[in-house]
Amino acid sequence: MRSISRLIIASFLAAIVAAAQTTKPVWKGTFATENGVKVVKNPAEPLYGTFAFELQEDLKIGGDPNDAPSYFPKGGNLSVDGSGNFYVSDMGSIRVAMFDKLGKFVRTIGRAGQGPGEFTFPLQVLFDAEGNPHVRDVRSLLVFGKDGSFKRKLLLTSPLRQAILGAGGSIIGTTQPGLGPGGPKHTIIRLNPDGALPRTIGEFRGEFSEGQKSLVLHWYSNQIALAPLDSGSFIYGFSDQYKIFKGDAEGRMSLIVTRDEKPQPIKASEKDETRKNGAFMWMGGGANPRDAAIFPDHRAFFSAFLSDDAGRFYVTRAKSILEKGASTDVDVFSKDGIFLYKMTWASFPAAIKNGCLYELREDKETDEYTIVRSRIKNWERMKTGAE
Repeated sequence: MRSISRLIIASFLAAIVAAAQTTKPVWKGTFATENGVKVVKNPAEPLYGTFAFELQEDLKIGGDPNDAPSYFPKGGNLSVDGSGNFYVSDMGSIRVAMFDKLGKFVRTIGRAGQGPGEFTFPLQVLFDAEGNPHVRDVRSLLVFGKDGSFKRKLLLTSPLRQAILGAGGSIIGTTQPGLGPGGPKHTIIRLNPDGALPRTIGEFRGEFSEGQKSLVLHWYSNQIALAPLDSGSFIYGFSDQYKIFKGDAEGRMSLIVTRDEKPQPIKASEKDETRKNGAFMWMGGGANPRDAAIFPDHRAFFSAFLSDDAGRFYVTRAKSILEKGASTDVDVFSKDGIFLYKMTWASFPAAIKNGCLYELREDKETDEYTIVRSRIKNWERMKTGAE
């Protein structure tokens, strides 16, 4: 009789465990509406817990000074088109180098200069719906064909810190805060396909004030994060609050995504280190950044956004300046704003496309840069929404 009772209890416990394993996770957030816009209010914890990419490196380009087309000693930016071709904005040689998906050098696009098809400093390569590369210069955008032929040059009414291409050839970008009437502020704007400024999407002042006479941008300065989401929309946010806005092709807000989280104060030791080694830029009468740095009330909630071609977007969390070399925490959301996963990245990738992760890695000893592509072996196991 005792053995039968034990068998019944064991069977009952096994049934409980099996039921727990087959129970689907339940999203514990809520929906609301603000001024006619849908708001997704996420809880502090993600729907599916944590996720880690299982990476297998399958391509590496660069690092050999005898191979000039593939050598990047001074850094740059990496962009990947829809076909898996690589474009490197080579800041050392003032050129854009193109490689095919197998890593073979194809051509150099543009060159240094002031004439047609020439640029001052290639900052970034963007792609339109047809896959034509657009090279963002300091105050212009140069349009090339997929064969590398120069098409036209657009003069920008304002220099941009970040930029993406919107539907119909529009340009979405963020501006550099500066001193002037009204004081410094961060702005996200939409430019027409001809480069003219038709509208301001949003303005954010953060810790700045209207009457301040000097400006220091540093490790803890709030900033706008921006990334394309798909061919017809993009996401942006200002880092002093955990709020992500989705905009349509015209720049109109179509969704707001929030996450429940308390702000973290900035410690005195962090401020001291920032004054010593954390200032990126300052202006206004030769102000000393040790004295002129203005700190926000709390640490920024995020530092950058990234999206993949499966519809998810990634929010990289801001770190303490005392943890510069540490890994980065990342929040992963579905395209409709559901908080799916927490992740940890060793570095910020240039792109996540075609089931691969693309990086531009720096060798700290030689200051050389290499392109690395890694296949994400568990890509298909990563969920895209609340299933």
